[in-house]
Amino acid sequence: MDEDQLPPAHEPDARSGDALERLFVPRFGLSASTLLAIFVGGAVGTVARYLLDAHHPVPQGGFPWVTLVVNLSGSLAIGLLVPLTEHVAPRAPWARPLLVVGFLGGWTTYSTLAVEATLLAKDGDIITFVAYIAATVIGGLTLVVAGNGLGRRMVPA
Repeated sequence: MDEDQLPPAHEPDARSGDALERLFVPRFGLSASTLLAIFVGGAVGTVARYLLDAHHPVPQGGFPWVTLVVNLSGSLAIGLLVPLTEHVAPRAPWARPLLVVGFLGGWTTYSTLAVEATLLAKDGDIITFVAYIAATVIGGLTLVVAGNGLGRRMVPA
């Protein structure tokens, strides 16, 4: 490893220490345990979203409430978990990659939101389209702020 590729002093060295804490991708500061946490969380979040969608199908032209619930619950959870994972990061550095980046990244779904909104507009259901976009954006922002406020109150001072 060239001198200019060495990780900063505060990061685990890629050449020593516990194998799971060694930098796996030194340029980005990602350890194997961080990548594993993201992978596991993402897999579980994606499967959970799929199962909810599969068990509660929305008919064509119907209000896409499953995706709305998924994205709003994800917004609330991200807002709540950001301050909580900051608080536990020294003891559990895998918590944010597992829960926020992995699980909630797999749980929430902007691409499905975009497809469903496009289909509603294409089918001429403009009122449902506008309601869906407004509920997602306004509701998501509101729930991130509310979750973050709640999370910050839960963290000891």
